[in-house]
Amino acid sequence: MTTLPRHFVPDALPVLPSAGRIGLRVFMGVVTALFSLLILAYAMRMREADWMPVPHPVLLWWNTGALALASAAMELARRTASRRTVWLLAGGALAALFVFGQWTAWQQLSASGQGVAANPSNSFLYVFTGLHATHVIGGLIVLAVTIARLRDNVDRTQRAITLCTTYWHFLLTVWLVLLAAMWWITPAFVSAICGPLTGATP
Repeated sequence: MTTLPRHFVPDALPVLPSAGRIGLRVFMGVVTALFSLLILAYAMRMREADWMPVPHPVLLWWNTGALALASAAMELARRTASRRTVWLLAGGALAALFVFGQWTAWQQLSASGQGVAANPSNSFLYVFTGLHATHVIGGLIVLAVTIARLRDNVDRTQRAITLCTTYWHFLLTVWLVLLAAMWWITPAFVSAICGPLTGATP
């Protein structure tokens, strides 16, 4: 029987992901599937004859900048211990500005006659922006709880900030994909990929 040397130290067991990390990954997977199905429905619906181009409010680009800065602020909060609270508050404020900007874009569209029922493309615009903003608001609630517990256990606080940062990066990625879909997916593009609609008039 082989005897291990007295100084032998077994390899450390792999660090298992925390329940919070697993839960976040599952949640992001569900959200990804949801928005993927919505984009697929958007692409299929635009092949109908009553489809009109989706409105492109310029304000959405400014809102995108606010969300990108929010994501950057959260990353700084994760990486630096000094002024962490400031960066977390900045990230939350910028995300809140993004939500307010989306609501303002809705008001501008409605005032110009581009309401949710004006055309199927408008409906998708409101669904995309509204559903995404709802997830941002949910993230703001979690962020508020994290900020309120900054004085708790250091390791737990760092894990919470890391999860919030990951979620913020995810929200930015989802929004950029939605923006690209609304701006660059066209009926011609869908027809080129899927072929002409069966029964459509040539």
